[in-house]
Amino acid sequence: MKTVKITAETAEQALEKAQAEIGPDAVVLNVRKVPADGVKRLWSQPQVEMIVGTPDSTKSQKEALKLLADKVLQLEKELQSKDAQIKSDVPANVREMINSVKDEPLLHSVRILVDIGLMPEHAMVLSDCVRHHMGGTRPRNLVEEMELLREVLVDQWNQNAIEVEKPGTPVCVLVGPAGTGKTTVLCKWVTQETFLGQRPSRIWRLDGTRTNTAEFLSLHGELMQVPVERVWAETIQPPEDTLKFVDLPGVPDTQQAIEELSYQIKELGSTEIILVLNGSYELQLLVKQVASFSSLPLSGIIITHYDELEDWSKIWNIALTAKLPVKFISGGQDIPGGFREVIPERIFDDWVASAMQ
Repeated sequence: MKTVKITAETAEQALEKAQAEIGPDAVVLNVRKVPADGVKRLWSQPQVEMIVGTPDSTKSQKEALKLLADKVLQLEKELQSKDAQIKSDVPANVREMINSVKDEPLLHSVRILVDIGLMPEHAMVLSDCVRHHMGGTRPRNLVEEMELLREVLVDQWNQNAIEVEKPGTPVCVLVGPAGTGKTTVLCKWVTQETFLGQRPSRIWRLDGTRTNTAEFLSLHGELMQVPVERVWAETIQPPEDTLKFVDLPGVPDTQQAIEELSYQIKELGSTEIILVLNGSYELQLLVKQVASFSSLPLSGIIITHYDELEDWSKIWNIALTAKLPVKFISGGQDIPGGFREVIPERIFDDWVASAMQ
């Protein structure tokens, strides 16, 4: 750094001299008062001595770019000369680079969902999806970010529903552990379709590894004038628009029991398998049941006892874990009440609203 000593009557005058001599980049390093020279000290006030300097001039942007370009050319030549070695090291270099990159922090909106019940294992994937969805555009505030997160979750839900959608009217088979309320759900579903949808229905109440003792289903079918069969017969061919339901006894979530259930379902031909879960159970148990029954080609989930849910995060955690849509939720024993189709936008809003309360 170049330094210059400036002497003046006042500090302001010294600074003006420094800027005039060195320029606007002058940097004040030291200021002190000194007595006047010789006999002037008898009648003159002390003067101000200022040490100023200026940093070495920096390279211009054009020069910096030229240096960078020269460096790139040099590296390219080195790479070309070692092409064979580089190719052999590429996989290792890529792995090292990936391992060295730390995960980006969770979005604030995703952190909020974790705070109100979202399972942590879904958080990072969800943050990445939101970042990919918004591209180079960043939300202006948390409200916009939450709206974008809602849109991403709903898109995932709908995409999962499209992937498992079955054409036509396949046989709908309700499966799940014992005590989840499959028979009650089936009665509600058929009643709504018959009264509100004006669609004909037919039910098969079949035995599994144990006897299907749901006599109430047969009584309800008789009341509704909906046929309830006790034996599956391929010769029965109802009209194309008839909804066909199969009720099976609940099975434990063991590999052997589910394999036996799978073999029985295959004999029914084209089916849509719906897993029925009791929403009042602990989340970890529900996740375990989802994992066990996922060996079946499931098309969706129904959650019962939703009136006993402690929080709405269970529905989203189950849907994200299973990568399946939750088609219906059911609550209470009244028929056909407490049974409604799930709309993901509404479930998200209910989830956030209940947590805020």
